Amino acid sequence: MFTDTTKTKKSQRSTKYPAVVINLLRELKDEQDKQREILGDKWVESDRLFVADDGAPLFVNNPYKWLQKFCKDNGLRFCDIHSYRHFHASALIFAGVDPVTVSADLGHSAVSTTVNTPYGHTHTAQPYSIKIKSSACQSR
Repeated sequence: MFTDTTKTKKSQRSTKYPAVVINLLRELKDEQDKQREILGDKWVESDRLFVADDGAPLFVNNPYKWLQKFCKDNGLRFCDIHSYRHFHASALIFAGVDPVTVSADLGHSAVSTTVNTPYGHTHTAQPYSIKIKSSACQSR
């Protein structure tokens, strides 16, 4: 797997996750600790969160292949992993999160990168925005 520095300083960020995600990550860590104990000196130490059964970093295609199989097994349309990043941005914008916050969450160095993407995150959110504004005006 290829690892490098982030594109910009702003790309280095902390993010918050819901308790359910944190709990799943804790369960994963517990499983890895048990596996480390079983393997002893055969465990490969790495700085990765998601690792192979022996602690070694995953091969670059493993997450892609896993997702592909998961989608097939569950009758879901397959989208590459990067598509979930765009879905995340779109979901935040549709939920009414402001572009500055979305941009920071994505690690974009400028808000314009978020709002001027060719993916249509903001363009597809416009009807939703109009609906919210209309609803707000009607409730007064």
